[in-house]
Amino acid sequence: MAPSALQQRRTHNTLLFQKLLNLRDGASPFTLVLDTLEQGSGPVVREFARRAKMSKTKTIFISFTTLRKKTPFEPDIFISARGKQLAALRAEILSCTPPPAPPASTAVSPKTLLIIDNLHPLCTPQYASHLSTFLSSLLISPQISLLSTYHADTPIPLSSQTSSSAYTPHPLTTLLYLSTAILTLTALPQILSQKRARDKSLVEPVYNIASYQEGVLVSLPSRRTGEEGVVIHMELRRRSGRGVVEDFVLTRSSPSTTYPSQVPNIILLDEHPLYSTNFTQPETSEGEEEPQSTFNLGLTEKQKRDRENVVLPYFDAQKDVGSSGEGGRILYDMGAEDREDFDDEEDEI
Repeated sequence: MAPSALQQRRTHNTLLFQKLLNLRDGASPFTLVLDTLEQGSGPVVREFARRAKMSKTKTIFISFTTLRKKTPFEPDIFISARGKQLAALRAEILSCTPPPAPPASTAVSPKTLLIIDNLHPLCTPQYASHLSTFLSSLLISPQISLLSTYHADTPIPLSSQTSSSAYTPHPLTTLLYLSTAILTLTALPQILSQKRARDKSLVEPVYNIASYQEGVLVSLPSRRTGEEGVVIHMELRRRSGRGVVEDFVLTRSSPSTTYPSQVPNIILLDEHPLYSTNFTQPETSEGEEEPQSTFNLGLTEKQKRDRENVVLPYFDAQKDVGSSGEGGRILYDMGAEDREDFDDEEDEI
């Protein structure tokens, strides 16, 4: 049986996400990761770095707020951007990247992954107007990919929006316009609690700063067994202009695997056992349609035998229906008690 359109779409989107993580064929020159205080970008960045190391891709970590000893992985080159001007920082970064191959040359330069831990220092009033120019100047070769993190719930000073003109867009708007892939991260317990509320036709809960509760920065919903993971909302913008949107779950491997902390599992959100429904539609032959229900409409062999052995009342009245014209008569034998209540005058009426 040929796979359905839904299965083809899920398989295609999964392959695109794997291609994005593996940095294959320039899937996304600029990938933007939107995280929160509740769910940081550490697991996703570590997965990018792990796959880059496996494919022998050079990793350059550009740090604005992360200390060298606090780096979640071991990069090939660590560059501290704290207190440096953009021109000097750009020159230092490009000096560590391989030069682009000449147009007439057939040689291919090695792949390089640039990781920026925090984009907020570039969104300040001092550098907001140069944000687009600086990020674009780092991508001098198709073999260079940029992975940057933006904290969605960290406010930006209002003066940064009016640094040069009243029509200057917000830095986040600029980043969303430049990025070719956007990964929005959410904690798995929050997504599951919202789905449970939707299934019961209740109002979905709101977490973190979006709840607008005074003094609440991080919400801590009750975590159940198996709810550890990160939900990744992928928006991949392809060269054709068509966007691909899909939700994935990044979880740790089971303890039985060889490297449980280094090789996470990536599955579709709809296929997660705690998110998907328990009902599975039975397979039917081509051309036949069966009613969809959440309970079993069939009978077991024992139920069929019991049904055949049941003797229905007035069964004899159903014999010879249509042959003699007497089928369907009501057979009724009057008992002794019924005779006492029987009145001939009422019967005549």
